[in-house]
Amino acid sequence: MLKRLFKPTIRDTRDLWRYVFTVMSVCVGAALSIDIVNQLTFFVDWPSAIRDWVLTVVEAGGLSLPISLGIGRTNLELYHAKLVAEQASRVDHLTGLLNRRALLETVAMMQPRSLALAIADIDLFKRVNDTYGHLVGDSVIAAVGKLMADELSDLGTLARVGGEEFALLTCNVPTETIEARLDAARHKISDSSVAVDGREVRVTVSIGLAAAAPGDSFEQLYGKADRALYVAKASGRNRLLRFDQIGVLERREWLDEPRREAKSA
Repeated sequence: MLKRLFKPTIRDTRDLWRYVFTVMSVCVGAALSIDIVNQLTFFVDWPSAIRDWVLTVVEAGGLSLPISLGIGRTNLELYHAKLVAEQASRVDHLTGLLNRRALLETVAMMQPRSLALAIADIDLFKRVNDTYGHLVGDSVIAAVGKLMADELSDLGTLARVGGEEFALLTCNVPTETIEARLDAARHKISDSSVAVDGREVRVTVSIGLAAAAPGDSFEQLYGKADRALYVAKASGRNRLLRFDQIGVLERREWLDEPRREAKSA
């Protein structure tokens, strides 16, 4: 009871009025108890006693109602502000997608054996920034994020996890379905352009896709998708590769040491 009075948890209107009722009940009850003892100690007659008790109830209720209502509304506003702040801390401000933190929170609620992860990275993004400036680069990231959200968000959790890097986490979705949808989104990105200050900027994305094997941790799954992404970039960019497809590619001549910088491009 004391915790409800002095440290209330008020999440909605029902909680607010429950708190107001509780405070008023305690205040009226305490005031009436004191007045009853006083009247019985200095008893005059019953009409006088009853009249005083009614006045006590009205006065205590009238005083406690606005005070408890004000405190309750303040707590409700603080709760809503906390929710807004928590939501903001989970959302990427540039794209409106979830951020890395939110993605990791989602992972904790899923079964690793049923997960698949895709990591997409905008190709040669440094060249976009160097050529057009970082404001244009931000516009490109936002445009790619919106397109990916339109095309992929129904499959699972879509997040921006780095500068120009995005991740799609799915649960219990067939790999073939994920691959087909990702490839369609990749083509749509390459066929689109971002108009900024009268200039048309075109980009492509490379994507690595991996499905969790039995016993895989999320870190291992992320490593597989990231490796597939690296090979997709090193083998020409603007392509989608599954982790189980990269074995032969990694042994080819174009993956020698001088080209290890491909993923960062």
